[in-house]
Amino acid sequence: MSTQAFASVLGVYAHPDDADVDAGATIARLARQGARVTLVVVTDGGAGGFEADGQSSMGGRRRAEQCEAARALGVSEVVFLEGYADGHVKEDPRLTRDLVRQIRLWRPQLVLSLSPEYNWDSIYANHPDHRAVGTALVDAVYPAARNPFDYRDLLGGGLEAHAVAEVWFQGGPAVNHVVPVEECDLEAKVRAVRCHDSQFPDMDGIEAHIRAAAARAGNGLSGAPLGEGFFRWVVAG
Repeated sequence: MSTQAFASVLGVYAHPDDADVDAGATIARLARQGARVTLVVVTDGGAGGFEADGQSSMGGRRRAEQCEAARALGVSEVVFLEGYADGHVKEDPRLTRDLVRQIRLWRPQLVLSLSPEYNWDSIYANHPDHRAVGTALVDAVYPAARNPFDYRDLLGGGLEAHAVAEVWFQGGPAVNHVVPVEECDLEAKVRAVRCHDSQFPDMDGIEAHIRAAAARAGNGLSGAPLGEGFFRWVVAG
């Protein structure tokens, strides 16, 4: 399915910056093509950073960084869930229910999220919060969000059952779908990532990494020099 076919997109991530680092150019492209893109961030990233100073206010700082980054990508709205501590997210019924509620509320055709699978080639992709959110998201997409007889307490008020068509996972051990992106999308991604200055002491280094990764992903596409790779799960058959 072309990215042009998606009118509503939901990003579900563990921390501020997760969406921007690996999917920022895709999000910018989707928004540029007219999709309503909403980000759901499970934690405020309060255990992040690389300096001891400022830790007490890290959560608020990272929320602000994520909102600024979202504006750079054209994201319509950012939602932060409550009650989940950075570094301690577990795949449990409470998280699945919260994600079912978000899916039913925003009714996306496409969901972008984090892989539930362990990737031995990338230590950063394997943050336990990432895998917990990915696993809960899988359970929320199928069967919970689409089953009108499950989570009946959520029914009504726009929270009726909803079937997601596709999920694109980032950070996993396999890539089966590369999204071609334009230079303007990559530049939007760079601007978004640069909003997260609490997390990256070497901004020039992370920008170089982002540009190189986009070029590597794009090499597999005829006529598309830039791209972002995902594992694509087609849910609706």
